[in-house]
Amino acid sequence: MYQILVVEDDEVLRNGIVYALKKEGFQPLPAGSLKELKEELAKEADLILLDVSLPDGDSRDYLKRLRQTSRIPVIFLTARNMERDMIEGFNAGADDYITKPFSIPLLMCRLRALLRRSGKESGSRYHAGELSYDFETKTLKKSGQEIVLSKTELKILEALIQNRNQVLTWEVLLERIWDVDGNFVDKNTLSVNIARLREKIENDRKNPKWIVNVFGIGYKWSDRDAR
Repeated sequence: MYQILVVEDDEVLRNGIVYALKKEGFQPLPAGSLKELKEELAKEADLILLDVSLPDGDSRDYLKRLRQTSRIPVIFLTARNMERDMIEGFNAGADDYITKPFSIPLLMCRLRALLRRSGKESGSRYHAGELSYDFETKTLKKSGQEIVLSKTELKILEALIQNRNQVLTWEVLLERIWDVDGNFVDKNTLSVNIARLREKIENDRKNPKWIVNVFGIGYKWSDRDAR
């Protein structure tokens, strides 16, 4: 799971970003000032969302010092929208610059794009613990060994991974598993295929790690070990 350091003194905005990051499957590391922005946090993070003007200093000075030892991707968040301010931000070492107010969905898109450019996120591959899945080749591996899946199992797996850490209802999953003849897979068939998929990827089917039941609603993919 990618760790995103969120340094923003506006508590409402910070909480909103943190909530959105969790929903998208990231692990946020929140801080409200440069004082809270300890070196250990920056070392742990995969990307930093950094407010320019913080109560205890200008983040551009902090970033200049950070750039002496680290190339971690950094997105500046600021209300300053003058060209001069943006140039100063990039010269300080920022990789991207987003002016307030901004939409959270746009921020998430810019964040993912920067992770891809930095080589930290692959749009076609997923890794979590001993599992890896390539969306282009439709190849699932566990501890390096390829696991053969049926077409239906592949559809279920992709739907769950693409919406990891989010609950998918039975109805949504059934819609994603529409067969070539235009017939819906019924709920019982879905349950059978979930059981077969678990048998192939879980170490303990009775206590699943990846495909988790959400009682009375559906399933979700848990990816606490994702990277």
